[in-house]
Parts: sequence; C-alpha cells; structure tokens
Amino acid sequence: MKNLLKLVNKKADELEYDEDIKILHYSLFEGLKIEKKDSKLSVALINIPCGGFGDIVNCKTFSDYLKQWYPNMKVSICTAAINKFKSLGIKTKDLIELEAIKIYDENEGAECQPFDNLKFKNKIPKFDLIVVVPMVNEQFSVKKLQKLIPYANKYNSFAVSEYNGEYPPYAFPIGVGKGQLGLMLTSMNIKKHNFIKAPYALAYTAGHDRGQGVVTHTNHCILSFIEMICKKYCNKYNKLQMIIPPWFCSDSEKEISLLTSPQLKTKCANIIKKYFGNSHLVLKGEVYSENNNIVPIVKSNKNNKEFILRGDILPKPREEFISLIKYSLPDVLLTGDQSVTDGIAYSNMNKRIWYQISPWKKDLAYELSKAIPNKYLDNFRTSCGTLKGIKVDLNNRNLVKQNDFRKKGKIRMDSILKFYSLINEPDIQCLMDCIDHSRYKDSAIKKFNKKIELKYNL
Repeated sequence: MKNLLKLVNKKADELEYDEDIKILHYSLFEGLKIEKKDSKLSVALINIPCGGFGDIVNCKTFSDYLKQWYPNMKVSICTAAINKFKSLGIKTKDLIELEAIKIYDENEGAECQPFDNLKFKNKIPKFDLIVVVPMVNEQFSVKKLQKLIPYANKYNSFAVSEYNGEYPPYAFPIGVGKGQLGLMLTSMNIKKHNFIKAPYALAYTAGHDRGQGVVTHTNHCILSFIEMICKKYCNKYNKLQMIIPPWFCSDSEKEISLLTSPQLKTKCANIIKKYFGNSHLVLKGEVYSENNNIVPIVKSNKNNKEFILRGDILPKPREEFISLIKYSLPDVLLTGDQSVTDGIAYSNMNKRIWYQISPWKKDLAYELSKAIPNKYLDNFRTSCGTLKGIKVDLNNRNLVKQNDFRKKGKIRMDSILKFYSLINEPDIQCLMDCIDHSRYKDSAIKKFNKKIELKYNL
C-alpha cells in the first residue's frame, strides 16, 4: 500500500493543472507492466467521422494497434459511416452500425452528428471499455456519450484527439509536441505504382470549401509550391510532371480552378513560363473532351523544357496514394493529418514535407516546424513551399523517433488497462471517491493520504 500511496502522490505532483486530478486514472500506472488477463476485455471504438476519410483511417489504425498490442482483446468498431470503410477496402462484416435518429443532411447521413442524435442500429452491445476515435469539433463529455451508451462513465470511457486537438483533455492526445502521444505511424508493405513515370512532384491540398479566410491561401499555397518545384528542378529535368489535386482542375462552377478561373490560370502560367517553355494540363475523361483532355497552359520559345500538370491521377485509395508520395520528388505538398503522417512514415527520412495549414491546425504546423525542424512550416505564406526553402536540408528521423504513437500510446493504454483491472479494489475505490468529491487536486490527495494512513496505521 505504501507503493500506491507514493505513486499517487508522485503522479499528482506531475499534474500541470488542478482539474487534471479528474483524469489521474489515465496516466497513474504508466510505466508499469500489465498482466495478460488485464487486456482480456471487450473494447468499443466509437467512430463518428466528419468529412473526408482521415477519421476512418485514424479509427482503423487505432484498432489495428490494439489488436497487435493485446491479442486477447476483442475490439469492435461502431461507426456512423460503414460505406466509407467499405470504399477504402476495409472489411465491414464485423463493424457495428450507428444510425442518425434524425437526418438533417442527406449527404452527411449519420456523420458529424452529436451522440444524442445517434443510436445503434440493433441492440446496444455491452463493452468493458469505450473509446471515441477520434473526438472532433468539441470537448469529450461522458454525459453526452451516455445518450448513446447509457452505462458509459468516466472510468470506462475515453477519447482520442485529432492531431494536436483543440479541446482537451483527451485520454489519447495524439500529435506532435509537449503532452502529445505522437503520430499514428503504420508500416504497410507499399508496392511501387505504375500511374506516372518519374520524375514527378505531388501536391495534395484542399480546395475552397473549408471556411472563411481559406480561399486566398488555397490559391497562394499551391502556386507557391509550383514555383518552388519549377525553380528547383528546371535545370535538372527537361520534362517534369506534377500530380495536382482534383479541385485545381475541376470544371464545377462552385470551385475556383484552372478551368473556371482565367485569373488563376494566368497566375499559374506566369509562374511556369519563367522556367519552362511549354506546359499543359492533363484531365480525366469525364472532365474535358476537347484536344484529348489536354489544356494548354504555356507555349513559348523560351526553351524546349516541358512542365505537365497531371489532373487525371487523383484521387487514389490510400495504399496507392502512399506509393505516389513515396516515389515522388524529395519535395511534396500535403494537407490533412493522415496524408502528412503517411508522407513521413513511408518516404525516406530526407523527404521535405510541405504543409497546407488549416486555421484549426496552426499548433500542429508550429510543432512540426520545431520537430523536423523547418522554420518555413510555421507560417501560412511559406508552409506550402517557398523559394527561400529550395536549399533546406531536412531529416525527419528525429521527428519519427520522438513522436511515435506505437510506443507512447501503448504506455498510456497499459496504464488505463491496469487501472481498470484494479477498479474494484478497495484502495482504488477510495482514491476514486476522494477525487470525485473534491474540487481541487490538493484536497483530493490530502483526503486520500489521510484515509490510507488511518487504514494501515502508516
């Protein structure tokens, strides 16, 4: 018992804020070994994605980690987007479906919904532990989760953040920097693709539908990357290709693209023609029918060098997309948590990752800029690529070494499992009672110390 008393006091002293005493059980037993029986549990992963496929991959990756770490654990994914799992080639036979109680948007369906507007398609299953993967757009609330799973409580329910999530606390704060548990790296066997011949660059950014203030930066971002690539590689290659995101060559009137905006096309052409005498855009068959889906961008007598924008390749399934990143030129432009993670995990350590910063991802960009390090990532105007960064020599080895969730996340999960295995022990019950009935950290620890000292005559 002296060991528990000492451990509780030590861990309490390490807490940064008074209110963190309420989540002491997340980390209390970090560093201690667990027994095999501690992980023989049924665990639910609650997945309510909101836009894109990143939240799907995040949940599947977390599930794979648990199965690898704890072979005797039963892991069940409960999702509001079974079709998205299916579209990624993930088997859906064992997935548990969540439905929206009321549909507000036919396109969203059950996605992006609060817990109180969701229900299990069938009977509510019984789980030992519940983990929301990931928790997006708001702070995790057990009271709200109880609308979906009535038996949820703060000692059996937890949340995984988005990268450098904005609404702590989280049991699993993933991301880069102090207090974060690292990147959700994977190690799949990636085959070399045959979609495009080298040399080619790759730019994958979001379009103009991500909120106020993003429009200007979206154009500036991809044009900055194009100029950096042209300047850096024009003397090395007579023919260079760049894979571009679908929005940049969309014919939709809702999008600002090379096809819908003469101004954007002119800006792009003015950049390219400084370095290449010829340039054209290649489109998918359903987008454009004239000239065999070729749209001229630059045609001059400056030189015989050619720069080709490939709008006919993306999107691709995850593994094929990773292959495109892996075999591209040393500079790559990405956006989104999962794309950046895959770019880091599957490329050589000298790959220069340029990053389209979303307004809600400033902290991640800042921490990446320190960890790599690359000072240009911490600025909207330079994070997508800059002429100043042409000679930057980067190495991602330290970033990966210090921010690997497979190591840090396992330590946190072990701690949670150990606490749960002891949850009915009288002394742990005493600790929980002291914490639950105290407003401040110091008062909770004083109560616990006093009760244990009296009980054991310490």
